[in-house]
Amino acid sequence: MEKHLQKVEFNKKKRIIDVIFLVLIFLIIISFYIALMIRGQKEESITENRALNKIPTFSFASFFSGEYQNKLEDSLVDQMLFSEKIKKSMNQEQAETITGIQRAITKKFHEEKTEQGVTNAEYFPIGNKNVYYYGNSDYMVFKCEDYERSKIVIDKWAKTYNPHFKGLDTYFYLVNTSKSIDFNNIDKDENKFVTYIRSALNFKKVQGLKINSFEQYKDYFYETDHHWNYKGSYQGYRDIIQMIYPEDKLIEPIGTKTYDVYYYGSNARTTSVYNNKEKFTVYKYDIEDCPTKIDGEYARYDNEDLYDRGEYSKEEGYNHYGGYYGEDYAEVIYERNQPEKENLLIIAPSYSNANNKLISTHFNNTYVIDLRHYINTYGKNLDVDEYCKKNHITKVLVMLGLDLINTGIFNLDI
Repeated sequence: MEKHLQKVEFNKKKRIIDVIFLVLIFLIIISFYIALMIRGQKEESITENRALNKIPTFSFASFFSGEYQNKLEDSLVDQMLFSEKIKKSMNQEQAETITGIQRAITKKFHEEKTEQGVTNAEYFPIGNKNVYYYGNSDYMVFKCEDYERSKIVIDKWAKTYNPHFKGLDTYFYLVNTSKSIDFNNIDKDENKFVTYIRSALNFKKVQGLKINSFEQYKDYFYETDHHWNYKGSYQGYRDIIQMIYPEDKLIEPIGTKTYDVYYYGSNARTTSVYNNKEKFTVYKYDIEDCPTKIDGEYARYDNEDLYDRGEYSKEEGYNHYGGYYGEDYAEVIYERNQPEKENLLIIAPSYSNANNKLISTHFNNTYVIDLRHYINTYGKNLDVDEYCKKNHITKVLVMLGLDLINTGIFNLDI
């Protein structure tokens, strides 16, 4: 009898504990939703440089298929309070420990090499994120892609491009990032990837950003980002217009402006190493604004006016390249209303964000398509021929880095 009473008492306590546990879980979930209602859902993770998962819309179909539960789990992790700070702290602690050791090794290595009279530098990994310091520089770079492997990928990529541009006046420009440059053996005449791409594409002209030395690379690219800086993007604009319209007069900068904020780019965000102290600087131009459509709606694309008023984020790791020049969208259209000039289609990722406005001054209407977002926005792949006929486009510019060619993200699989 006594054992029975003990068992009953135990079961009673267990039920109470279970109820308390369920109530606590319920309160946590309710608190989470209330906090979200007050704070709102976050769009982007600065630490991880990606779009965050949002709370999914409930439907019985998605619930019974399990899709709702999977999306909810991902969104709870992403939208959890203080999740960004927790991830950043963990990444920083790991990266600082690893990088501290590596920088000490780097310093010793260069002291020994200097004594031996050896000038050929080395790549030193930062953490385990495939980002490197080159030599004793503070610039964060990638290693050059394997040339023989890339040739195979370029051939496959070109086969998806050549048929869709037949009969069109098409140009290609390689944004020559550290993924297409071996700093220990820089091509002095022309980058070998540019040469090979020219042989694979049936385009009118193929060129690339010329980099003659590591010092020139540092002049054209941000210390902690894979994007080109104001000097690099301006040189890209000059190269492109001289390739398409050699006789056209180029827009010249009227000065530079440096904003009171340090710029920590994608490589700093990836590695969580925020040691560099590079202020965000841009060229200023005397260019009139024009009507601009973003994914079918009229809106301003860049945020130059906000930056000039001091209205920009001071958060460490904020993407000022996108914040100033404009974010990535499926379609951006510049309506210059210069009917005596041709219409241009630009197929490009974020590299073109910094010089789309400059390029557009040489054309009537300029259409900028980012294939990474086009199918998600419009529900179909881009049909180049149909798009050009519809918009009376006579010139096409494809602007890519080797990274996007090798990953296949910009393939035209129509």
